[in-house]
Amino acid sequence: MREETKKKILSLLTVTFVIAFALSLGWGIYQFRMLKEYKIETENQYKRALNDLVNNLDEVETSMSKVSVANSTAQKVLYLGETWKGSESAVSKMGQLPADEVGISYIDTLMNQVSDFSKAMTRKVASVENMTGQEQDMFNDMHERVIEVNRAVQDISSQFYAENLAWVDKPPGLLQKMGIGKLLKTDAQGNESGAEKNQGGEEAKQAATSVRGGLKQLDASLQKYPPFTYQGELDKHYVEKPLGLPSGDINEGKALLVAKDFLSDIGYSGAAPQVTGLSQGPMGGFNITYKDAYLEVSKKGGVVTYFRDQREISERQMDVKKAVDQAYTTLQKLGWNLVVTSSQDFGNYVQVDAVAQENAVRLYPDKVRLTIAMDNGQLTGFDANPYYAYHHDRKLNKVLTLEQAKAKLNKNFKITENRMALISKLGTDEALCYEFRGTALGEEYLVYINAVDGSEEKISRIVNTPRGKLIQ
Repeated sequence: MREETKKKILSLLTVTFVIAFALSLGWGIYQFRMLKEYKIETENQYKRALNDLVNNLDEVETSMSKVSVANSTAQKVLYLGETWKGSESAVSKMGQLPADEVGISYIDTLMNQVSDFSKAMTRKVASVENMTGQEQDMFNDMHERVIEVNRAVQDISSQFYAENLAWVDKPPGLLQKMGIGKLLKTDAQGNESGAEKNQGGEEAKQAATSVRGGLKQLDASLQKYPPFTYQGELDKHYVEKPLGLPSGDINEGKALLVAKDFLSDIGYSGAAPQVTGLSQGPMGGFNITYKDAYLEVSKKGGVVTYFRDQREISERQMDVKKAVDQAYTTLQKLGWNLVVTSSQDFGNYVQVDAVAQENAVRLYPDKVRLTIAMDNGQLTGFDANPYYAYHHDRKLNKVLTLEQAKAKLNKNFKITENRMALISKLGTDEALCYEFRGTALGEEYLVYINAVDGSEEKISRIVNTPRGKLIQ
């Protein structure tokens, strides 16, 4: 009887084990397939963005060359407009590639400046004014730089398809971190001549091993050019010194404590960050790293102005709404009381913009940008530079009533909502406005009416995209 009972128990355990193993195997296969599908989807998104970027840059470079040849007002307006729109699209596509913000900041700035300058020149030429000699020289200088960017990105694209170039460089292995891999490679090649070693090093530096690496090399090569003197809409709101940094300077020890507290608040308990350098400029301070994370802490005021975590993001586990909620929670943990104004879905992360609000007035210049990872909701990006640059006490006194401001709108514009908002203007100027959101001719717009003199300050179009609502 006992033997039969043992056999029954053994059989039951065996069946249970087999079922559990089968379920685990099935779940593992399902997870593997889901991860594979996610990687394929991400790969396709990157390919589309790269192909579109290649086409955009080629079109921009072509349009800029035509501007220099065109003699009639109509043709100049046409090609300046194409340059403007193509540059905007190129900036958008660059944001979809796996290239960190620091890595291609110069390229991004260049294309934004080309877009802004060509936009300003389009308006000028359309009003029957000629470009001045200085403006023509500026345009030619921009064209020269765009030619270099276009050729380099074309090469990166060709290399990607011909050599199956990776999107990002693989992290160094243990041997490489110890320097052993490099020594073994040098010995195997038998390089003994110092000149040959130097030449080989330069070649290795020039040969991109990934798309992101190629963009970073291009970004570095463009910095040989002097900065533009043009300050267009990209730089339309600027201050010589940050207005929002707290008073008093800090030392390296205090900067490390600030960084450690920041990392702890976003989920890195027990972090041991290290200072790796100093940065100059109005926001200058301490460059700090911890594992895959990079932070900038200002010397004046001792605040985190920038944070970026380069960790690999796993499979998506949440929707955009949850990511935005997580952004709110993170801001509160960090001591910020802001209002989220927009979000964009980039697949493995969501970009969220938040601004300060005072007496029901949104202060758009005082902005903080966050990126939230879609695998666990953790903060992977934080940029508070605009906030600390522009935040200060303001007198927000309106003259017009809401009804008076509404009377300034086009009769075809149907209002869906309205609020008070402070927006940026040229230089250090700002404008207190009534912000009207509404529709006209089947499209959605934001119209800003100056709350003091009733002038129409700005019109933005709202476009629905796969990433979310885009303001143009």
